[in-house]
Amino acid sequence: MSKSFGMPIILPNATQHDLTNPKTNLHYRIQISWPLDWDRTKTLRASKVPVIYILDGNSLFLTASEILWRSSSNTFYQGGGIIVGIGYQDVPTDSGSLYSSQRNTDLTLSEHEVYAGLGGADSFLDFVEQQVRPFVRNQFQDVSIGEEAIFGHSFGGLCVLHAMFSKRGGSFDAYFAASPSVWWDVKIVEEAENFCSCKDEMACSLQLSYGSLEANPRRATSESDIEFEERIQRSAERKMGENAIAMEKTLRESGRLRDTSIINFEGEDHCTVATSALLRALSTFLDH
Repeated sequence: MSKSFGMPIILPNATQHDLTNPKTNLHYRIQISWPLDWDRTKTLRASKVPVIYILDGNSLFLTASEILWRSSSNTFYQGGGIIVGIGYQDVPTDSGSLYSSQRNTDLTLSEHEVYAGLGGADSFLDFVEQQVRPFVRNQFQDVSIGEEAIFGHSFGGLCVLHAMFSKRGGSFDAYFAASPSVWWDVKIVEEAENFCSCKDEMACSLQLSYGSLEANPRRATSESDIEFEERIQRSAERKMGENAIAMEKTLRESGRLRDTSIINFEGEDHCTVATSALLRALSTFLDH
């Protein structure tokens, strides 16, 4: 690309902060945004503002912020809330991707016999609980923090489910798991069963979602017969929609949660469903 003489883009009402997990020495980039008409939000929310924490912040923070700002006048958003993206300090132009390999450590439950460095979800969630959330509250001392939610997609969705099933369950008011990678680790199914065996009700909700094309892939124009057949096979093995439906049914029938829902986003695949699910998560969470 030739040298540009334009001005860099500056986001309104947004900041970023670099934090380190003192227990693992892993580094994070915390990005925060809030409504453009902040005084209006504080008035509508009676100075008790909701917060949603978004995993894979590098790839989803800007999307979430734009959704919030664009929908500020939408009745369902009721003045909006605070967006917190939990991401990484990687430079996307160096790696060629918005996704950091560190997510493979942070968002998975168990060590893997082939892939090294996995299984750090508990350390990561402790960091979110003990470092990130207090840090965010300290940034907004002029308001009280209202309800809090957590959103994750793919491995992030798996991590969200683990957060709800673990000892931390109920620390968030709403959990949003988009296309959770249940297929990756059978431990999450065991955790769900143990979670449901307890009869104590929890005042939190869960929204699961997936894309219809995850079960019935559409062939890309550039795809060969072999490539398409291989992708069909992977989809059949991973059972993204089937696993999400089964998980929601099990949790709904347990009666432990305030509310559960399952959404099939028609025409979306595993990648594109993240945006649709995030939009729905924001409108659902902020509508109260």
